[in-house]
Amino acid sequence: MRGAPGASGPILGGRPAPGGRPSRVMLQDFVTYRTGPADTARERARLWWAQALLAGALGAGTVGLTWLAVSLGGGAGAAGSVIAAALAPVALGSAPAAWLASRTRRRLLLAGSAAGAALALVTAVALGPDLRPGLIALFALGLGTARVAFDGAAADVLHHLVEPARRPAAAGDLTARFGRGQFTGLALALGAGLAAGPRGAVGVAAGLAAAAALVAAGHHRDLDIRVAAMPLLPAVRAGAREAWRHPVLGRTLAAGAVGVALGSAQAAMLIVWLRDGVGLRGALAPALLAGLLAIRLARPALVRLASGSHPRHVLAVAFALQAAGSLTAHRAGGAAGAAAAYALALGAGACLAALVDRVRQVAGPPDLAPAVGLAGGAA
Repeated sequence: MRGAPGASGPILGGRPAPGGRPSRVMLQDFVTYRTGPADTARERARLWWAQALLAGALGAGTVGLTWLAVSLGGGAGAAGSVIAAALAPVALGSAPAAWLASRTRRRLLLAGSAAGAALALVTAVALGPDLRPGLIALFALGLGTARVAFDGAAADVLHHLVEPARRPAAAGDLTARFGRGQFTGLALALGAGLAAGPRGAVGVAAGLAAAAALVAAGHHRDLDIRVAAMPLLPAVRAGAREAWRHPVLGRTLAAGAVGVALGSAQAAMLIVWLRDGVGLRGALAPALLAGLLAIRLARPALVRLASGSHPRHVLAVAFALQAAGSLTAHRAGGAAGAAAAYALALGAGACLAALVDRVRQVAGPPDLAPAVGLAGGAA
């Protein structure tokens, strides 16, 4: 969480000690019964690291499972079904995830969702020759379900255990950690895939998910404390109404949803083209790794653009990049063209993600920031 050391708040907020130095927070100040102190920095770091590791598993797992489906003989339909199955729980599950988070111990939900993702990915690798493209979509569905359950628990932590004024920064930091983790997971998966094929990529994803489960399991028991605040599910509903009523926030979230849909279609077709046109294993990993590296170098400039320009201009740049990516993929004759197409598509995604985060922090109600994020993710 950003801000000066010692910003106040339960568990994840910190409290100033004499002399301005941060100290531990005594949770009896915020709940109706006595409990022990919690190390805020440790709990914050655990949540941030678990988020980053699971994000890496999600990115690596989606690419690995899509690659695996195509390598087993599935075409564009198989690739699209895997990506759609991974995204469907996120689109449909924000309300059930909020309901579950309010009735389940947060530590159990955080660790259990990551462990469930690891189990789905390990099973996909272990089935070997018995695996079929249709079955891979079910594993992708499990991966998406794990994501939305983890997101619900993390949003519940921020909504209840961070003071309202600090929630936008906390939600923004968690989102940034997700992006960095996803990039790292993709890079690791593509490197493993280059050496061991798509099952190697899925194996890397399983390892990252298992690591996320271990990190989350180490949370202090005080993370499960319930404080007097609006339950997360009504907050999500209120956040969705706020996004609907606020023109800039609602339009930005809708634009982000369109960008995700177009980017997913581009990814599916790019993987199929690489398989049919220039050889899947020989060209996929180097092309996508080159695209990842290019966008990682350019991302700071894109984020500055999204942070300092009018939303309409950022949206125009993002969709222009996406259109350029599609045209480049259509005319690409080898791995270099595929890398350029992937980099352009990722650049569009970076612009949209930075804009959505900026608008959410500026236009959304501070006390509902985690709930707005969960509702907006459903778009």
